Amino acid sequence: MDINAVITGDLVKSRRIHEGDIDSVINSLKGTFNEINEQVLGGKGKFEIFRGDSFQGLFPQPELALLVSIIIRAKLRTFEPSMSLTGKNDKEKPILYAYSDARISIGIGEVSYNGKTVAESQGNAFERSGHALDKMKNGHARLAVVTPWEQVNKELEIECQLADVIISRWTSTTAEAMYHHFLYDKTQQELADQFNITQPAARKRLVVYGNVESIHAFINRYNDIIKSNL
Repeated sequence: MDINAVITGDLVKSRRIHEGDIDSVINSLKGTFNEINEQVLGGKGKFEIFRGDSFQGLFPQPELALLVSIIIRAKLRTFEPSMSLTGKNDKEKPILYAYSDARISIGIGEVSYNGKTVAESQGNAFERSGHALDKMKNGHARLAVVTPWEQVNKELEIECQLADVIISRWTSTTAEAMYHHFLYDKTQQELADQFNITQPAARKRLVVYGNVESIHAFINRYNDIIKSNL
């Protein structure tokens, strides 16, 4: 059987999100899934939201699962109370807080049954992703990867912890820049034009506050290590 990726996630402290904002967050998440499917996965992905604050995705390109997960978390961290996409405030300094975020676990493995929907599908990729998410609920981790290869798991566990420290410090403005950079491959100048800021300000969001070079290094390493084991 072919190796697939399953991502399973849930919104962190979703009850903290204001009742008037939760629809905006969920609808934006649905739109993000569509954009990811078009821009990153070539239309090969399937995504679903269930229980109101949980989601799952399935796609046949396991090497792209980390990029997909980071884009989702970046999108969620763009939100603040009673606003849609941010850009309306000038708080730039990293903080260990976000109005919305998610735990996301990536399971790499076989899909023994690929149903019409993600919920109907089965396989050890689902089991790995689901079990990893359950473990994360007992701690503070918000990113995990489980593969069929033990040595790979040991390396990725450490790298996920380091990446999580970076991502968990993204403010809404930083997250918005990272989202457009990773999803649409936008340059610093393109981001500056989009957000009506200077190029040095865009660089600060990506490089200084976003640590984009470290995130790129992790994504590239993940891509290489998964491909080499397929």
